[in-house]
Amino acid sequence: MNNTSIKVLIDPSANRSPFTDKAFAIELDKGELFKYAVWMFEIPKHIKESDFDYLQSKVPSLEHLYTDYIQLKGDAIVNICTDDRTKQMISEMIGIGVGLKYATLLLTINPNQFKKIGVPDEGKYLDYSVIKEQKEYEIETKGTTGDYYSVMKNDIIAKKKDQPKSVYLRFGTITLLQKDGGSRESQCVVVDDPPDDNNVAIEDAYQTALLYYATYFSYILDSKYYNRFIAPLLRGQGRWSKIQPNKFFGRYHFKDRTYYGECFDYRLIKENVLSVRTEGRVTDRDFQALTQRVGRTKFFFGVDQTIIQAINRGNRNLLATYNSPKFFEDGDNLYRFLDTDGILIIKSRNGSDGQLEQIFSEDVVRERLGLYEQYLRGEAHLCGAPCRSRGIEGKPCERRTFRRFCFFHR
Repeated sequence: MNNTSIKVLIDPSANRSPFTDKAFAIELDKGELFKYAVWMFEIPKHIKESDFDYLQSKVPSLEHLYTDYIQLKGDAIVNICTDDRTKQMISEMIGIGVGLKYATLLLTINPNQFKKIGVPDEGKYLDYSVIKEQKEYEIETKGTTGDYYSVMKNDIIAKKKDQPKSVYLRFGTITLLQKDGGSRESQCVVVDDPPDDNNVAIEDAYQTALLYYATYFSYILDSKYYNRFIAPLLRGQGRWSKIQPNKFFGRYHFKDRTYYGECFDYRLIKENVLSVRTEGRVTDRDFQALTQRVGRTKFFFGVDQTIIQAINRGNRNLLATYNSPKFFEDGDNLYRFLDTDGILIIKSRNGSDGQLEQIFSEDVVRERLGLYEQYLRGEAHLCGAPCRSRGIEGKPCERRTFRRFCFFHR
């Protein structure tokens, strides 16, 4: 099962409006949890073109973690990991996904209006904010397999009191997960401190959305062009480089819309690449052996072209009010997930999605595996692409790179 329904428990500290205004359960699936896991990390200020660990391994590693250690039941999310450190990390990631989904339902907002706040702890942000109708909300999310939540509740309330900035309302969510072999229902517990009705916040939904999508662009847009986009944005400048659709690896057509993004594969997870390292190049036999052991599991992770067009045209209203139809389809070898923020995730096993196979063929996976392995050995190669500079047109480029082509010719 890849979807679940989580009950909401209003703690006595939150027994007031807006938490009691409407009753609902939190309906979500693994695709949505995975999407929030990808987003939760710090926005990179710069990505090296040779950073295969970030560009090729991180996204499928996270998804593999979810597949291996998270089970969804009709009324529960089960953390089946037995390693204490990994188990805690998975509980935190689930807590973020459930807590933010709760906030979207409570406040009737699009996920692209969330903003990361505070100082990152080991690369992760544990606090988020959103502005709705000139009221700023700050959200603390937690997840646990423990039997009680009082310690986490007290930690949230104490943290909210010790804040120099005034906002309308700070609240926390604690997701109670089921242990492996357990039987209790999962719950999202909401805790709160009293609202400040006199606080008025200035909303810049456009800037917030830009930063929201920037996290995803760091994984799916060519690193050279991501760096050009993110640098002025983080400096608070009003102008930044336009995002060129042809600087994404591929495009996927879905429900009469086009999505630009990147493809990933379990075989390109760093640990799997290390397992086929040899003295020479990765051979066909190496690739076949890895495929037999790991399988053929491919992903497309993309964003609606409407988002890219709105960013390039500076269309503040479109980006701030964007809302995509939501879609989830789950089968034995294929799932498709589209969220209201325009993020599309396709997961295909054994070539089940023909469009994804056309975009990301076995030959491309094998080529990337070889480039990754050469990178791990520190062996850059000559670009070889025909130069376009005056006087040397057509001459093979002699720049060395770890990618297929150097940054001038990608």
